[in-house]
Amino acid sequence: MRIRHVLTVAFTLAALTNIAPAAAQEEDDRFSWNGMIRTRLQGDYQDGSRAVNRFMYGAFLNATLRVTDRIDVTGKVMTGNPKAITVADWMSYGDLFVRENPYISWMYARIRPNPSLTLTAGKFPLPFFRPTQVVLDSDLSPEGLAQQITTKSADGSATFGLNFGQFMINQLASPVKDLDRTYFLGGQALARFTQPGRSQTLAVAYYSVGGADSLFAAQNMRSPALIVAANSNRPNADRTGYLSEFRMINFSGQYTQTVNGRPLALNADYVLNTGADDMRHGITGSVMYGSTGKVGDTRTGFQLFLMQQDATLAPFSNIDYTQTNTKGGALFFGHHLIEKLTVDIHLYARKYDSPETLVSPSANNAWRTRLRVMFMLRLN
Repeated sequence: MRIRHVLTVAFTLAALTNIAPAAAQEEDDRFSWNGMIRTRLQGDYQDGSRAVNRFMYGAFLNATLRVTDRIDVTGKVMTGNPKAITVADWMSYGDLFVRENPYISWMYARIRPNPSLTLTAGKFPLPFFRPTQVVLDSDLSPEGLAQQITTKSADGSATFGLNFGQFMINQLASPVKDLDRTYFLGGQALARFTQPGRSQTLAVAYYSVGGADSLFAAQNMRSPALIVAANSNRPNADRTGYLSEFRMINFSGQYTQTVNGRPLALNADYVLNTGADDMRHGITGSVMYGSTGKVGDTRTGFQLFLMQQDATLAPFSNIDYTQTNTKGGALFFGHHLIEKLTVDIHLYARKYDSPETLVSPSANNAWRTRLRVMFMLRLN
């Protein structure tokens, strides 16, 4: 499938939705879709090492078919590099006009046997509550099964839930299909309490990765590498796998409140990798104020983080800032410019926590900065 065909379909859907909105809003409409085209200017700088500017593009289309009142089928087609473990839709100018590689990022069915139980199977977004990306990047779309159980108090002011996930990393359609017995198991318990104008959410999770050394081999022992991902965990003495195992306990919290008519969110995450003997802690916190939901709306925020080297499995972590073996912070600004067009500006600053113990040790540990200016056009 060529990128021009994907974009043609996107623009056709957008035109039809705007020309005939009544047809798209029928009471019994079982099909819904959304999409976005994005462009990004990114600059990376480190004193004595690098200064690189990149101009990138991205696009995706999501579609959901409501088969019955209890069964949904959802798919996502996007641009980007399918070899990336944390897959986003970004690609360079050359990728857009030469390689043209859109692919399926999601394809899953969601079944609700009753109002309290949701079952998911296929390739889907993460089913866990995560106020930050301290353990798992938001762009991960694993393949496997997930179960979500929720119950509410009689007055609706409290919600309690259990989230479970069983993911395989070596599916036939995956770029790492020859990996050996690599899997991910996760479970999470959460509680959310709501009052007029504010809410509190607390969660504890346990995540385990089996056969993680196969990911190390795919990234460091194959030429070319089978995957694109953060590579900041410690290698073992033979450099054939990771020094640590990965069995993470994650504590999460979020507090939200309406202040002067705008949402304020305080987020915190702590992770402890019980499979590591040392360098196993990670913590991050962020504050976000405002939203970009309507034209003229503005959102601002900041984040601070300290991730020791084996706090979590680096290929699953956020490659921009909260990957392992790093400390630093980030500033965020977003504004809804005109109908369907939003701009986001992100500034990250980070440095290695332990540069000498990387797979490829770094002699330069000056602060690394990354500035991003992104324009996002919603298609409907």
